[in-house]
Amino acid sequence: MPDHLHKLVNQHLRDRQIEALELASSWSAQSKYQSEVAGVSIPNEVINQWDDVFHSDNDRFLSEPLYSKSEIIALRKYARVLNDVCKKTPNLLPEVPEIFELSAWKVLRSAAQEALDVMMIRGPFTDGAQIEDDH
Repeated sequence: MPDHLHKLVNQHLRDRQIEALELASSWSAQSKYQSEVAGVSIPNEVINQWDDVFHSDNDRFLSEPLYSKSEIIALRKYARVLNDVCKKTPNLLPEVPEIFELSAWKVLRSAAQEALDVMMIRGPFTDGAQIEDDH
């Protein structure tokens, strides 16, 4: 894949990470999502969306300049919290809004908000805005 396309794909991945953090950090977003897609487990969706867009074991995706050092630290911290929450909660998670009562889900929400706050300092890189023109 040409470098500029690789960079664009990684920028879109970064944007999807921000979206996943927005969902995980917001009870209202989770409730709204649940009302729009009956039959889908939103708690599982929160976990699966993150798993789709974040791979902490691959440093080639988490590097500067796409991510600042503080963003890398924040994303890895959130991933650790998410993994810990998955270990502490049952495989069959309660649905929205019952999930909001679990202390582990409250910890996850807080960690997501912390990571989102760091990521939003620079925000998303939508529409290839960070791609340099090769011409």
